[in-house]
Amino acid sequence: MTENHLWLIRHAKAGGRDRIDHERELAYRGYRQCVEMGQFLATVRAPPAIFVTSDAKRTYTTAHFLNAFVRGEVLPIEEMYTFDGDVLASALLNVTANLSLNGVHSLAVVGHNSAVSDLVIELSHHSDVPMLPTLGMAELVFNGKWDSLFDQIPISLEQIVKPSSKTK
Repeated sequence: MTENHLWLIRHAKAGGRDRIDHERELAYRGYRQCVEMGQFLATVRAPPAIFVTSDAKRTYTTAHFLNAFVRGEVLPIEEMYTFDGDVLASALLNVTANLSLNGVHSLAVVGHNSAVSDLVIELSHHSDVPMLPTLGMAELVFNGKWDSLFDQIPISLEQIVKPSSKTK
């Protein structure tokens, strides 16, 4: 069986609370977080080959900045613009069923809280996982096919990575 890595990532720090939510851009701190965490992803054993992301400006921008360090692909998916873990799980299920992931062993989902943190808890079966901070990442690892992700297969929570305090 093939070892697959799923990175669940909360978008970087955003500003613009005076804007329509979907149009909020990254704050300066968010860009600094992207550089730090992009450099981190460039060093991991299985960096994401594909970033599936909400089509909101802050998630899409986060995915593009992180991808610049690993040179994968970014796919915005409208259904991933959600704060609900069940809706995000359904969108991810559609991605794994409909996207050709042959040869892809590392996939990232860039989304919004609390949906991303709820999905970490659901897939890892660790109810004590804290909410991810902005640009917090959880790496989940499982053996099997992408479309079996929600079939109660064993999934391990390998690590949770948070931006350092220097990006605050």
